Amino acid sequence: MAVFVTILTQLGMSWEQVTSWATLGQLLLDAVSNPVVVVAVISAVYNAIIDPTTAGISDSKKALTYTKPKKE
Repeated sequence: MAVFVTILTQLGMSWEQVTSWATLGQLLLDAVSNPVVVVAVISAVYNAIIDPTTAGISDSKKALTYTKPKKE
């Protein structure tokens, strides 16, 4: 979702304007041909995947052992 919203925002469109498959296809072609949008999408994907509280892209060893959320 973050990627699609980033593309819409960078191209100055809103969700309501994407009313057909042809419009969606043109939107994606416009996004790929615009280097600013490509960099913004890469940044959105990076931010969605990377957890700043751990090294790398995986969860910490402690977090992987949880069977249910920790209550604070």
